Amino acid sequence: MPPKSAEESKRRLVEATIEVMTSDGISAVSARSVSQRAGLAQGLVFYHFGSVTDLVAQACVTATRDRVELHRERFEQARSYGDLVQLARDVQEAERGAGHVSVLGQALVMAQADPGIGLAARDALLLWREPLSGVASRLIVKGSPFEGVLDPEAFTDLLMAAFIGFELTDPVRTEADSDRSFDAVAAMARALDGLGPVARRAVSGTLRRTRSR
Repeated sequence: MPPKSAEESKRRLVEATIEVMTSDGISAVSARSVSQRAGLAQGLVFYHFGSVTDLVAQACVTATRDRVELHRERFEQARSYGDLVQLARDVQEAERGAGHVSVLGQALVMAQADPGIGLAARDALLLWREPLSGVASRLIVKGSPFEGVLDPEAFTDLLMAAFIGFELTDPVRTEADSDRSFDAVAAMARALDGLGPVARRAVSGTLRRTRSR
């Protein structure tokens, strides 16, 4: 069916690119493969995006934005370390079937050789960083064991690396491997959430002394 507008044409090309990358890998992406998948003329790839590389870059950002928005409400509801670990587990299970994280993973590989893809991969990572920053700001508050010890921005970077790392390495880990990792982290999260005021101050004091050495 012919597109009703330029925006619809661009959307169909981006969606087709994501589908090709998810099913066949980035090496299979070409103006021909994408236009055939989208049911559009091949020339529209260059008309709307200028190059296949720019189309891939847009697909990377779009795929990531869609997944972040899908989980945004859960990010906003996370109020404890336990919530954060469960969220990571749920996101991994949801993404395992969707395959969209593989689009970001492939873009990160390409980023080493292509600056344009590198900028798109960076923008995609920042999309994950934004909701994680909100979680970090809620966890490192007055009374937290990490108050004044762990910078929220640095904590956000760690959370982002953990979230993306779990997703990107999922294809090479068994489900048992993932369960073992999450169970271990969940146990630590429960310990942190269960600390009373005295224990929190003791942990904070120890961390501060260690940091000052």
